[in-house]
Amino acid sequence: MLERIIVSFFILCLPCLLTADQSAEAEVLTLSPEELANYTFETEQEDPAVVTALNVGQQYILSSQRQLVMDLLARRVGILSLSQSETDLKALQSLVDQKFIAKSDIRSWQAIGVIFGDILVKQHRLKWVFYEDEDGSSKALQWKETANFVFPITLFSRRVQFKQDIVMKDLYKELSGVIDGFKAYEQRLRLP
Repeated sequence: MLERIIVSFFILCLPCLLTADQSAEAEVLTLSPEELANYTFETEQEDPAVVTALNVGQQYILSSQRQLVMDLLARRVGILSLSQSETDLKALQSLVDQKFIAKSDIRSWQAIGVIFGDILVKQHRLKWVFYEDEDGSSKALQWKETANFVFPITLFSRRVQFKQDIVMKDLYKELSGVIDGFKAYEQRLRLP
């Protein structure tokens, strides 16, 4: 017990025990407005994301996920085809509302994300890509050849995981607003 107290004392009080020279080095740097304007801040270099076209295996996985949702829609709701338009949101919402997918069924929730992504692709002229950065890799939707991405596959599984409501129309509207923001920003960059 005494050892813990002594260790805690040194951890908490060590900064107070600095010599005058060490204390002077630890002072806060004060800059004039001119110095601040020219100051170079230290930044951590972030590795850029690697974005590539989907390979055949990744395309197959998306196709399998689409088929999973189509099978669910046919068996549970009686819907045999989708149009990749906003009208498909009602079909997806019926799967959610009628609780045809277990909360623990991550694969099916992510498959819903693929179909939702397909609607975004068709309505907003996005494309499926493979996105990889230091946090991991994922299939994503990209706006043209820009650094603007949407990640619909995990959208629903994460909402279920964190017990958030899933309202397809609201999510579509929200993501459409984000995508419209991409487009507006890119348009402003082109203006003289």
